[in-house]
Amino acid sequence: MNKHILCLCIMVIFCAMAASAHETFIRPLSGWVEVGDVAVLPVGSGHNTTSQELPFGYVSLNITSQSGSKETHVFSNKTQTDGFWKVYSFDVDEPGLYVIDVYHTEGFWTHIITNPPDEGFWENKYVDEINFSSLNKTGWADNWYVERSYPKYCFGKAFLACAGSDFAVASKPVSQWFELVPLDNITKIGKGDFQFQVLYEGKPFDNITVQAEKVGNDTMIEGVTDTDGKVVLNLRDSAELSEWTIWADSAMDTRIVQAKDLPKGENSKEMSYVGPVYRAALVLRSDYIKSITD
Repeated sequence: MNKHILCLCIMVIFCAMAASAHETFIRPLSGWVEVGDVAVLPVGSGHNTTSQELPFGYVSLNITSQSGSKETHVFSNKTQTDGFWKVYSFDVDEPGLYVIDVYHTEGFWTHIITNPPDEGFWENKYVDEINFSSLNKTGWADNWYVERSYPKYCFGKAFLACAGSDFAVASKPVSQWFELVPLDNITKIGKGDFQFQVLYEGKPFDNITVQAEKVGNDTMIEGVTDTDGKVVLNLRDSAELSEWTIWADSAMDTRIVQAKDLPKGENSKEMSYVGPVYRAALVLRSDYIKSITD
């Protein structure tokens, strides 16, 4: 079955109850692990660096070792939670760099603007599933319209380093549909300029904003990708431990979504944007090398 069709089937099952503009990210408790350790992987859903709700819907986590062995966990109501985090742990049983990636989808969303320019509400349905004639439009302006309707796909990625790590592995894409790739050696985090690349369906995605925020500091750093999908952000930090979340959002990029003429008020001339929204979040830390004091 085509992966996009499979995803749509899954989302029908795991639809959510309220709209969310959240990213999904993995925040390992440490960047360095030893063979024999139990690595702890909190997965959250929120803005920037803070989890503001438990990831709901369909969530799958992949752990890939440097040798290529893979472990996959699909979250359920039995997955451990801690506050607004889903927590998964695994045994570190071989050396090398571990790549952790997560896929999360929480359903279809349709945003209806009832009183332009801003007042409206979200329906947890795709626009074709909404019976507009049956909606109670009391109080709606005569220029109401559907702003956008989309399925939401979130991708997260993080790394764990162990003895014998080949850090070049971190710069290899993992075939997420929408992906942030760290092009510089990840041990450079916190030391200054760092280059990233955004890929959409495996190809460079230009003219999209990439943002970064240090955990514990809400100062935003951002840049726009060039024709090769690349961007350089200055992540200089003097702290002993530097941890950053970097993310990108396809939003209503017209290379991905389409403008359509959908049901609207008699005096509305607005077009509606329909198509998937992709979000990618990458968490990087400055402790991928074992401290000599350990």
